[in-house]
Amino acid sequence: MLMPGVLLGERYEVIEKIGAGGMSIVYKARDNRLQRYVAIKELREEFAKDEEFVAKFRKEALAAASLSHPNIVGIYDVGSDRDTHYIVMEYIEGKTLKELISEEGPFNSKQVLELGKQIVSALKHAHSKRIIHRDIKPQNILITNDHVLKVTDFGIAKAVDSSTIVASSNAIGSVHYFSPEQAKGKYVNVTSDLYSCGIVLFELATKRLPFEADTHISIALKHINEDMPKPSLFNPSILPGLEGIILKATDKRQDARYQNADEMLADMDHVLIDPEYHVKLNTFSDETILLSPEETAFIRNNARDEEPICESINMGAGLEAKAEPKAPVEEKSIYEDKAVVKQTFKEDEQEEVSNLYKILVSVGGVLATLSVLVVIILAITLWNPFSSGGKLVSVPNVKGRTVDVATKTLKSVNLKIEVKEEVTNEAEPGIIFEQTPGENTRVKKHSIVIVTVAAEGSTAANQKEMTEVKTVRMPDVEGLSREAAQSTLRDMNLKVRFEPEESSRVEKDYIIRQDPSADIEIEEGSTVVLTISIGTSVKMARVPNLVQLTLEKAQKAAQGSGLNVTVALEEYSDKFDEGLIINQSIEAYSEVSEGTTISVVVSKGKEPVLEEIQPPAETEETNTTPIEEPAQDVTQSVIINLPNGVEEKESYRVLAKFTTQDGNSSYVIDREMGVGEFPTAVSLTSHGTGKLEVYVDDMTKPAYTDNIYFN
Repeated sequence: MLMPGVLLGERYEVIEKIGAGGMSIVYKARDNRLQRYVAIKELREEFAKDEEFVAKFRKEALAAASLSHPNIVGIYDVGSDRDTHYIVMEYIEGKTLKELISEEGPFNSKQVLELGKQIVSALKHAHSKRIIHRDIKPQNILITNDHVLKVTDFGIAKAVDSSTIVASSNAIGSVHYFSPEQAKGKYVNVTSDLYSCGIVLFELATKRLPFEADTHISIALKHINEDMPKPSLFNPSILPGLEGIILKATDKRQDARYQNADEMLADMDHVLIDPEYHVKLNTFSDETILLSPEETAFIRNNARDEEPICESINMGAGLEAKAEPKAPVEEKSIYEDKAVVKQTFKEDEQEEVSNLYKILVSVGGVLATLSVLVVIILAITLWNPFSSGGKLVSVPNVKGRTVDVATKTLKSVNLKIEVKEEVTNEAEPGIIFEQTPGENTRVKKHSIVIVTVAAEGSTAANQKEMTEVKTVRMPDVEGLSREAAQSTLRDMNLKVRFEPEESSRVEKDYIIRQDPSADIEIEEGSTVVLTISIGTSVKMARVPNLVQLTLEKAQKAAQGSGLNVTVALEEYSDKFDEGLIINQSIEAYSEVSEGTTISVVVSKGKEPVLEEIQPPAETEETNTTPIEEPAQDVTQSVIINLPNGVEEKESYRVLAKFTTQDGNSSYVIDREMGVGEFPTAVSLTSHGTGKLEVYVDDMTKPAYTDNIYFN
């Protein structure tokens, strides 16, 4: 456990512990570099020792860091320090949705839909990035003081599923919310998240869970075997449309649920607009066949015993348990509720053979039909060019290239080529002058790109010597600093264009995304567009006039504008009473970013007067010619600020040169200064006027010049 004051990564200062879970401990911390509060999630020691788990944990957390959505808790950083593995996240002041349900539930249908839409919107964004949460539950959903939901722990559940671990029982609370396929340890997709979301909606509407039992195993089996109870049994006022949404999202069959978040959001919007809206369920055209008693008996006698429903249940956190063998159940005929007249009659051997033959033919026909369907499905799967992953790729530009170069370029992004020839005056023979689909079109992997090549006899309008195009493989520069990305690309003879974008997820001057994406073959000399973070949008504040105020009043005035005040110097003054502010480092009524600190100089009152020494009495020999007295020197405090527009970094080379009106120059600052030392105050002694020149890093020209007046 981390203690308050511990510094992680030489940046994050732990303040206090604010929560704990089965896998991690959560702390409130301060980011000393960006001056903001963050949440630090530290991986528990028992997981931190598993290198494979840590690697997957980091990989999934980094993937989740790509998510940028108002209903998703942002991930800022992933790191390790002295065997401590941690994730840095957006700090949310509020409570969990579980706490809100406990305090204020159940909610009316409109409130449930409005809260649910925020959860599904977050899932929609994650699913578009191919990230499945796998552990949606109210404990993983935070709610701000402004009633905005924030889904957290993206990627962590997936890391747990990917590792074989045995966790303590406090890590498996999600058993109440996970889907039947998760309980069975089977394939999980986006519908699994929507199932869990449906359980959360059930709890919001009823303030209870649909399945409860004494053990986690029993709850998991209920998810697999039992029908979802209707929410209206516990909350009669629930809208039929909302009930339909919950029941559709929590269908045991994945293909009967909402197939994506868009479908679920559409139904939510319809119910909010029209309370009488009826949710359409996914139906199947299975034909119902009524078997005769003889056919039923034959199937029962020849069917194999079913395997246990789940021999090992994946609890989402590595829990394994053996299902207890089923107790014998007395079979009940489907005809017991009907008036069946039993007749005893004698059949000859020919009739028995005939009936058996009919049954075998019927069963054989069913098996043959199933076999044909399996063959067709396999054939479609094997021959379907889109069946291997279905991932979309961007079509590169191959116009102006030879067929060989185009083939290599398209192959690098898993696309095929089909070549046509045509006589044209747009290109030299052998050069591609047309392609379908066009450049940057998004298509599935292994799609065919049709290119048209200039045939023999073609002529180009502009005759140019055709040379082989050199290509390079685009590197992955996302997450790198501006300098590192630019250096990497320039070394590969690629041009760079930066596009700024505000981001609360990616640190300032680091790359958010790139175009083209990594591992694509592109021409040398091509321009790569890098979207670079400029940090969060800065709120501006107007600086109040603090002169002649007491320090206490100045601090209140500054805090009212979102600013801070610090005392840089105290000095004597004939004009200002003791305790009043003489001047301030930032001019009054100017605009600065919120959180800026204003340095002030405070008066110590009038300087004590020493007893005057009487000059000797004049004699007759005393020269009575008046002597011109030299100008009286005055000491004045001056604030030196870090100039606007300089590059933000940890330290600067600073030179402050002061020149009096007599032409005498001196250096009042000549050293390396940390960013935290600004603003700073210096005392200057002179008379009349003087000039202060401040140089920062560049010693050839001053960053700014200030004229000083000595009164």
